[in-house]
Amino acid sequence: MACWRGREHKAEAELRSYWGKDFYVVRKQPSYLIIKYKGDPFEAVERLKELVDPRYTVLLKAVPYDFSVPADIEDVVKAVSKAAQKIPEGETFRVTLEGPLFELRGDQWEELDREEAIRRIASVVKRPVKLEGYDWVVYVKSLPLRGSQFAGVSVHRPSQVFKVKPYK
Repeated sequence: MACWRGREHKAEAELRSYWGKDFYVVRKQPSYLIIKYKGDPFEAVERLKELVDPRYTVLLKAVPYDFSVPADIEDVVKAVSKAAQKIPEGETFRVTLEGPLFELRGDQWEELDREEAIRRIASVVKRPVKLEGYDWVVYVKSLPLRGSQFAGVSVHRPSQVFKVKPYK
């Protein structure tokens, strides 16, 4: 959940007004909250889209995640393979990767080249890739959490993301 910098506590309070006690904050960092929602995260984001008034919110963006896994490419690929089953035949997708993914080589963890990671993720989705005008997004965001690197995996339509457009 992205929010205005310095407004993380206000963002949590605002979410509480929409979702009640159906979530908890896993981690707060500047401009960002990692949220664990107790129900369907896609329904939770839809609810935000219905309820939030863009003129009065500190919330900026919410992406519903299917899985949270270690940022190991093998774990990410397995999660993407499961989540991508919801993409109907004949529809297209693109991969968006934010943050590093890793691979165990011998006894060392090595950061993967971004393009290699995207290629390996895309290879398990048996649908056509389309970089513009796509139907689905395979979104992977990697970040540190409690001393380890984790990745959120989301397979969603672009319309399933909550985004606040700047109010003028």
